Amino acid sequence: MKINDFVVEISSRLDTFLSEKTGKSRSYIQEQIKQSRVKLNNHLCLKSSHRIKAGDRVFFEPIENAPITHLTPTPGNLNILYEDEYLLAINKSAGVIVHPGAGRKEGTLVHHLLHYLSNSSFKKISSERPGIVHRLDQGTTGVLLVAKTEEVQNQLSLHFKNRNIKKTYQALTFGKMALSGTFDSPIGRDPKDRKKMSSKGAHTRTALTQWKSLERFRHFTHVELYPHTGRTHQLRVHLSENQFPIVGDPTYGKRKVKTSLLPETITRKLSELDHTLLHAASLAFVHPKLNTKLFIEAPLPQDFKDFLLLLKEHDPCLQ
Repeated sequence: MKINDFVVEISSRLDTFLSEKTGKSRSYIQEQIKQSRVKLNNHLCLKSSHRIKAGDRVFFEPIENAPITHLTPTPGNLNILYEDEYLLAINKSAGVIVHPGAGRKEGTLVHHLLHYLSNSSFKKISSERPGIVHRLDQGTTGVLLVAKTEEVQNQLSLHFKNRNIKKTYQALTFGKMALSGTFDSPIGRDPKDRKKMSSKGAHTRTALTQWKSLERFRHFTHVELYPHTGRTHQLRVHLSENQFPIVGDPTYGKRKVKTSLLPETITRKLSELDHTLLHAASLAFVHPKLNTKLFIEAPLPQDFKDFLLLLKEHDPCLQ
């Protein structure tokens, strides 16, 4: 096995540094770190998020072609929007967890993909998150890209990193927003809650979201969002911190709403809602292997459409 010897030039996360140096996905690098394949200044390092600094030496001896064996392929419903020999796109439902983590070890989308693609090279991808190239939170619905090979996974990950994929989302927010605008506050870990993100942390990164209102009601807005960066929880944080939290968001959606101003039918609908009304509506990009333009779109889920119909009837906009 080849031993890679890298000298760090600028401060970075260990997994990010090795991903950039090797061209491999961060999930692949993170798995290799867990398998004790990385040394920092001749000492074993098992923490992917470890901050390395200029002058450090990183030794990387990867285990090549180590397929995942600890995940059990599991049958599951996959709403496929597009598929070819290199990739597929899924219309993710609310509540679906994309990959195994601290909160879920079984029954994730990755488990279902391993079953669906059991006769392909997909199962040979050496990654904790095979095929996964971008995030959708558990409560978010819509288009999710999946690579079928490690090469395509690395290429698509690079597309996202270089912002070569145009992402469009739709959301239903509290409050009446303007016709259009831009949010550009930087985002990082919330200093008071490590599970949350905010613009108030000490180590924030640039974040940019453009938006336009599709429908405005008296107390809500149906908005279309165009994130130019891909920070964790970016849309949820930008909307919440600008006093327009997304309806149903359990983390950033808390807002003191005077329920006395809302019709009882709407307050009841809000109490029944069990997920964030945020939808990944479409992705537009150039296919990494076929070099053709792809536009993949997912229709709004029924509960989102039902809520809009309810608002048109009981919360019409008064200009």
